[in-house]
Amino acid sequence: MTLTRWWPAMVAAWLLVMAAACFAIMSHERTLRDGQLVYLELAPVDPRSLMQGDYMALEFALNRELEAQMALQQMQSGDQPAYARLAVDEAGRTSFLALADTVDSHKGQVSMRVRQQGSRFSLGPNAFFFQEGTAAVYEQADWGGFRVAEDGTSLLVSLHDENLNVLGFSRR
Repeated sequence: MTLTRWWPAMVAAWLLVMAAACFAIMSHERTLRDGQLVYLELAPVDPRSLMQGDYMALEFALNRELEAQMALQQMQSGDQPAYARLAVDEAGRTSFLALADTVDSHKGQVSMRVRQQGSRFSLGPNAFFFQEGTAAVYEQADWGGFRVAEDGTSLLVSLHDENLNVLGFSRR
């Protein structure tokens, strides 16, 4: 078995991996460009873990209600819905409405894909990374800004103060 025999298979595998990566990147870029901007309220986090190096531990207020509803749903039917339907006010702030198996957003609503992180359920990431030395800028964060695609995919793009002013750098 020589290298020349496996060369076409290795090139084909590499091209397949690159195509998959490009597709994922283009999908996220589309979400950043076209997704609806909504805000999820941040919940208090253990102050000892709030600032650890160059990232901030995050918890979203909606996660508590989401986890309670997911536990209730699982007890009743054994199913785990894939989406949370949220009401969106005129400023873009969200509140929990219901769990859903499919994306079904109406005017003034948005559906976000539920993420499972270990045994916990969440609508967003558990950390926000920032440039070294800028931690003080983000200490006053009250809201997380998300871009949400029509398929329920969401990306955290920025942190905001109580008046929804962007703190530090926005990813769009």
